[in-house]
Amino acid sequence: MRPVLSIVVPMFDVDHYISSCIESILDQQLTGIEIIVVDDGSTDTSRAIAEEWARKDSRIRVFKQSNAGLSAARNVGVRVARGRYLAFCDGDDVVPATGYVSLVGSLEATGSDIASGDVRRLDSTGVRPHPGYQDVFAHGRRRTHIRRHTALVRDRMVWNKVFRRSFWDARDLAFALPAYEDAPVMMRAHIEASAVDVLSEVVYFWRIRESGAPSITQRRDEPENIAACMRMVLDTFEVISTLSPELIPPYADDMCRGDIHLPLRALHLHDDATLGDALTLARSFVTSVPAEVLHALPTTDRHLMSLLVQGDTARLRQLVDRPLPV
Repeated sequence: MRPVLSIVVPMFDVDHYISSCIESILDQQLTGIEIIVVDDGSTDTSRAIAEEWARKDSRIRVFKQSNAGLSAARNVGVRVARGRYLAFCDGDDVVPATGYVSLVGSLEATGSDIASGDVRRLDSTGVRPHPGYQDVFAHGRRRTHIRRHTALVRDRMVWNKVFRRSFWDARDLAFALPAYEDAPVMMRAHIEASAVDVLSEVVYFWRIRESGAPSITQRRDEPENIAACMRMVLDTFEVISTLSPELIPPYADDMCRGDIHLPLRALHLHDDATLGDALTLARSFVTSVPAEVLHALPTTDRHLMSLLVQGDTARLRQLVDRPLPV
């Protein structure tokens, strides 16, 4: 029988975490699932662990590819997925037992194309709220849309969602960026969906790695990583500008208060030349932001954006905060 839900699990060198991830999915209250693990050329024992799980449970299928990145791994998983619904879970994260039954149940009840739920950060001390999501998921909303609930411009990750597979295919959705790949695809999905369900329930635990290789998020102060983030900011801005220009103000406001600060804070860690690409990309974005959005920013943010456009990195170093701990 066709599975109800396919969960695509890309993994690369996560042997410390992949068992917890798979076990959490197998423990879901939703029946009729399949787990598609795509090994992106791991150099540790991740694939051996996943294959051992697959030998014990026929709901798990393991695929492998040469290292090509998270986007490619997810796209491979989608191509072989058979479920009526589609979800993604990174190999170091965990899904609470009611996560998928709540998301799928909502779509079954409403007919929406996407269901999205709240997220918690996870480490050995427990779980805690993620500040970027608190008002997005403060209240449940059925059959809403990003044009009506504009806070959803901050709902840019793929793993706290379930998608109707027919919608995913009809819109020909796929991942492309080598890093920070979620946002352009998720903004397009939100805009092109007929309706979206927003659940206040926590449906995903996003891990802070404490052993093994650090995640991309935990390497956010590396110059190449910051530049990749800035490319995401621009690609997402292009999607929004093309498909739903009325969302430019809330998106630009969020970026100017958030991600654009990454290369500015990194000025405390790196010289101008090392951060050249990241600063150029950030400046390109800010110069495209409507003047009224910049004028409405808090005074400090507005001043920092102005200094960035002017290229005054010396003054930025004096005024911007140091990088926050991960």
